[in-house]
Amino acid sequence: MYALRTAVLAVLVATALVAQPANDLNRAQQALAAADTAGAAAFAKTLYDDAVYRARFAEQNWNSSKPAVRGQAQMSAIEATAEAQAAAAKARWLSTNTAIHGLQSDISRFGGTSNVILLPEESPIIEFHRGGTTKEQIAAAQFAVDQAKVAGADMVPDNDVKIAEEYIDSAKRVSRHTRESEPANDLAFRAEMIGRRAFYLARLAQSSKVLPSVQLDRTRLAQQISERQAAADRAQREEAERRTAAMQQQLAAEQANRQAQSAELERLRQQVDENRRAAEARIESDRQARIAAERQLDETYSKYEGSIATSSPSDVDAMRRQIEDQQLALRTIQERERANAEAMQAEINRLHTDLTASQQAGTLPPDVLSQRQADILARQQQLDLLRQSLEREAETRKQLADQQQQAIAAAEARRKQTDAEAAALRQQAENATQQAQAAQAEAQTANAQAQQANAQAQQAQVAAQQAQAAAQQAQSQLEETRKELAERDAEARRLRIQNELNRIAATRSEPRGLIVTLNGGILFDTGKTALKPGAKATLKRIAAQIAADPSLKIAVEGHTDNVGGTDTNQALSEKRAAAVRDYLVSAGIPEDHISASGKGEESPIVTNKTAAGRQQNRRVELVITQ
Repeated sequence: MYALRTAVLAVLVATALVAQPANDLNRAQQALAAADTAGAAAFAKTLYDDAVYRARFAEQNWNSSKPAVRGQAQMSAIEATAEAQAAAAKARWLSTNTAIHGLQSDISRFGGTSNVILLPEESPIIEFHRGGTTKEQIAAAQFAVDQAKVAGADMVPDNDVKIAEEYIDSAKRVSRHTRESEPANDLAFRAEMIGRRAFYLARLAQSSKVLPSVQLDRTRLAQQISERQAAADRAQREEAERRTAAMQQQLAAEQANRQAQSAELERLRQQVDENRRAAEARIESDRQARIAAERQLDETYSKYEGSIATSSPSDVDAMRRQIEDQQLALRTIQERERANAEAMQAEINRLHTDLTASQQAGTLPPDVLSQRQADILARQQQLDLLRQSLEREAETRKQLADQQQQAIAAAEARRKQTDAEAAALRQQAENATQQAQAAQAEAQTANAQAQQANAQAQQAQVAAQQAQAAAQQAQSQLEETRKELAERDAEARRLRIQNELNRIAATRSEPRGLIVTLNGGILFDTGKTALKPGAKATLKRIAAQIAADPSLKIAVEGHTDNVGGTDTNQALSEKRAAAVRDYLVSAGIPEDHISASGKGEESPIVTNKTAAGRQQNRRVELVITQ
């Protein structure tokens, strides 16, 4: 009775999984795209890589002719969705922590301190140990849910903790009277991923509460530094103006007794000229500093535009903060230039007042008055040029800022188009298949036309000896048509074989031929060279497709991961390749059309640092050529 009840529960759970909508694979792909956009490849590498592996398995086996394999593919797609969502939540949490750390570094650089306590962290490449039995996997899921509750997930919107607990209860009921249950394992895995996502969302909420205050502290300190610099510049300028005014007053007093103190008057004039030259040098220095600051800001804007489409959110945020700092520095320089113009205007006004007073008092000779008037006119012209230059630069900067904002908006729009372009590429692949079928139909039509042309050419040769030359030319054209038809027919056969093989196993086209990739875990037990029964069925279907075309040849290549010695892996890959070759020969492939070789661990397709990567590297590849 217990065994019967367990079997019924397992069937109900499996039926519920199979009854999911057919867009489970699309949801998995969308979840992976969202995780990639959030930076999961860097901040949640373990979860992201495993989700990619599950989604890839689902894609490769989605249209399998075996109901059990299709069910496994659909289950893998659902698991990939849950795991990608957890990876995205973890990436958003850790990228927020990275942004907070960057802001704290800026606060320290500005001479301030941050009151934020040490933020919780988790390694992007952490390994999750779920155990080998169903009971252990259920316990791991329960631990993830409990951990999320302790972190405060119940207070976070969209936490789905209750759903995870329902999955755990269902898994316990399904596996109550059995040690190993695949439906229970799937429910436990989904519950664990929901629990981890809730835990990461709770941590993200904690970090998000901290972020605004840190941003505010950083902005406040940056503004204080800018204000202090502006105040220092104003004080320096006021002191210079005070000294100039004092010297001008001293010069006016000395003019009353200019015959006795002419030498001193000349010295004062020289000193005034030096102050003027110093002011001109300061104006030029500020202008050069502004040009350099504008150039640096434009370069940073260009880098920022490029980073929007390629960099992680934390890198984009750091680049944005750098732009804010450079904008503050540029505004400080611009304020100094405006202050310089105001100081020049005040100096000119004072000189006008002094000149008018001297004219009324008659204390200066005509040549000195003329020189003073020329000096005031020259200074006014210099001030007008400075103001015109500042106005032109301000207008240019405004236009450039508008262009930069438009460029940034365009870059963000291009980033949003990435998903749409991916969908378009998939549509192009379907169109290519349809075009191949159309090409095959065209080849058949052209073949019929060629046969008709051949008959007409033969009739013309019998009927008209005088048209021998024309008949020979028609025969030549006919041969070219036959050659083109043969090439089209070969291309159509290649596409047909590729499509048929792709229904059996993952198949891709490369310059060296069609590559059929067979997962080592499906073909062999760990460390063994004997084919599994299921593997023989797959190889038999492949042999049936290849045997239909006697022109095809096969090179069997065995590959391993890097676990174990190099010599051991080389020998294992050779024996596995030989086992596949022998079975294909027994299935009808001519022995002289097939070869086998072992590549060992020398040609991995992904990294061997993760279990998922090592599993993909343990494979057998069939290289099919004509």
